[in-house]
Amino acid sequence: MKILSKNLLAFIALMFVATDINAQDAGSNISSNVLIEDVVVTARKKEESAQDVPVALTAMNQEQLEILKFRDFNDLAVGMPNVAMDDIGTTKGTQNFSIRGVGINSSIASVEPAVAIVVDGVYMGVSAGMVFDMFDLESIEVLRGPQGTLFGKNSTGGAVLVNTALPGDEMQQKARIALEGGGPGGSNTIMQYSLSGPINDVLKGKISIHSSDDSGYFKNSYDGSNHGQFEQNTVRLAFVYEPSDSFDMTLRIEDSDQDGSGPAAQCHLGANGTGCQSDDGAAVPAPNSTFDRNSLDFNIDNPGFQKSKTEFITATMNWHGENGTWTNVFGQRDYALEVDLDVDARSISFFDAPGSSSMEQTSNELRYVGSLTDKLDITSGLFMYESDTMVWDNRALRGVLYAAAGAPGTFLWQSGGGLHSVEQTAIFTTIDYALNDDLSINLGVRLTDEEKEIHLASINRNVSVGSSPPCSVPAGTCSYDYIDNDEWKTTSPKIGFTYNSGESSMLYGYWTRVYKSGGYNLRNSVDLATFPDASPKADDETVETLEIGMKTDYERGRVNWALFSTIAGDSQRMTNIQDPVSGVAQVVKNAGDIAYRGFELESVYSMTDTVTMLASVGYVHSKYENLISDLNGDFMINYLDYALEIPRAAPLTYSLAFNVDGNLGSWRTITRISYYHRDKSYYNENNQGYINKQDILNFGYDVYSPNGKINVGIYGKNLSNEVKHGGDTNLSFGGTFAPLAKGKVVGAEVVYKF
Repeated sequence: MKILSKNLLAFIALMFVATDINAQDAGSNISSNVLIEDVVVTARKKEESAQDVPVALTAMNQEQLEILKFRDFNDLAVGMPNVAMDDIGTTKGTQNFSIRGVGINSSIASVEPAVAIVVDGVYMGVSAGMVFDMFDLESIEVLRGPQGTLFGKNSTGGAVLVNTALPGDEMQQKARIALEGGGPGGSNTIMQYSLSGPINDVLKGKISIHSSDDSGYFKNSYDGSNHGQFEQNTVRLAFVYEPSDSFDMTLRIEDSDQDGSGPAAQCHLGANGTGCQSDDGAAVPAPNSTFDRNSLDFNIDNPGFQKSKTEFITATMNWHGENGTWTNVFGQRDYALEVDLDVDARSISFFDAPGSSSMEQTSNELRYVGSLTDKLDITSGLFMYESDTMVWDNRALRGVLYAAAGAPGTFLWQSGGGLHSVEQTAIFTTIDYALNDDLSINLGVRLTDEEKEIHLASINRNVSVGSSPPCSVPAGTCSYDYIDNDEWKTTSPKIGFTYNSGESSMLYGYWTRVYKSGGYNLRNSVDLATFPDASPKADDETVETLEIGMKTDYERGRVNWALFSTIAGDSQRMTNIQDPVSGVAQVVKNAGDIAYRGFELESVYSMTDTVTMLASVGYVHSKYENLISDLNGDFMINYLDYALEIPRAAPLTYSLAFNVDGNLGSWRTITRISYYHRDKSYYNENNQGYINKQDILNFGYDVYSPNGKINVGIYGKNLSNEVKHGGDTNLSFGGTFAPLAKGKVVGAEVVYKF
């Protein structure tokens, strides 16, 4: 709160000095009041007001996202109640989202997320490739609480819906250029362009282009070079075909390439107080490698690299009838990744991890949304999904334990990974029945049949000493020591109500049971004889939630609140084990039950005609109950395990923001100041690593021309320069592998609408 009181008051004063809050509208329709406008959402697979949906959610439309200078999910990592939208940092772009404490802490491709991401109606099956630059969006919806009835598997924490913008009825062009910096290294240049409009009477088209060139935000003290270089080039085509009032079709095609360095891996003191100056025997010194975890400093001899490519296509068809609409959504996504990581995070070549992976997914959903009677609305559909994933992980290890340690370029190599396939079919139905004008009953159910198969090459089974890996998964030369397949059938019901307690207030409540998929660990490196409960397979996780909430609109704003209680049964937990041979081993297992209980409050209020305030608070209390697996690595289940904190379940989050409208001559201005807080949260199940407390201060000042065609803005994100790590893994030879996220970012941009 000290940071809040000191910095917030200073920036509030700056807002009122920088703008004439009593000035009249200069001709542009731009106003920060857009932030209190209700957003049309698709949280129930139909378009409706966010305030009419009986779900706790935060939604932002295109104008709101532009005012907030949204670039990627990192911009929303802190700021919404009980929501953490972090990039894990091991491989850039891998989402590690948590909502209400329900989430994962893994970059393993076969470990599926607990927060579902749905892009243009298509479910994204893996976490990788989700936190890259996003642009030209129509809206983002963050649904808090389980969404398994309508959105299916792996939405036990919630769902994030991303909708890209479609072409309009008039010819439009928009260009944006931005320059960002603020770190100890280089700058980031961002350029975007879109052209859209009618092609003929029944066809509209749009092309959107994004290019970013980051010369490296960080500074690597190993050689003084910039680190964090990253280039992204994306092209998206969108077409809307409307031959009649009863049928329309939308086609989107996106191609994206990313190329950059490996993670900015920081080594700081491990949980046992060990530093990073040497390997496990001190024979190979690693000078100047231990850093303060509250700094952006690091010293790595291997900058690594990351190259990825995404190809994504969606086709949506709508048949409109008198009482409803049939919709078919087809999606196909291919994602390929090559990496080289400096896992020892120090100034010696001791633990590097090159590898590659690929994922192909295809899905199709056919659904009907309509009214069967005046009182009965229905949403019902069939969903089909299949995916194939290939992972090739390598570990290049060198130290006093290995006879070849002194030979340059010679390592103890471990190779593994494998092939993983998924097939799923689900049917779902929800109905809303109006008992009277004010009270409705909401019922739903989803039946899912999912089958998975794995061919696993455990990393510790394919070993050699030399200058190259002993085998290749892509080439089919790694031996598979674990082959299995299994099937999971689940039923996800939901029972709820909505009650209109006034013209502008809605009370809702529901109970639901949803599931996180059972599955396999493609990064197995554990000897089952040493760790007998470390099976590569984990069963599904059952999540039951009871929630009650209210949404209220006032003349000058709105207030929404929710109370919730969630029990995750047979919870899937990922444990990092400090393995003396593999450095670190990651085990996914069913650990037992976890209870999450808390509340959320969000409000928007127009203090005056020119000043808008936004505020939120969220609280989660979480604890283990009925454990069936050891978590702290002592091979016993006792009070020490029950006392552990739940990873990625920050107890308290809150935010406060002000937006002020004004004028600069004949130009319209918007000044923004926001403060976001998130408590410290643990990273590992054994609580040996943690993510720092976050107190984020953002500022922005935008000027709009009288005709609204030109926008010039300056902005600062995380001006308090808070340090955030994507993860905090303790290594068996001391110290940590803790990838850094960017600290303070300052930027300027120009937007021109032709």
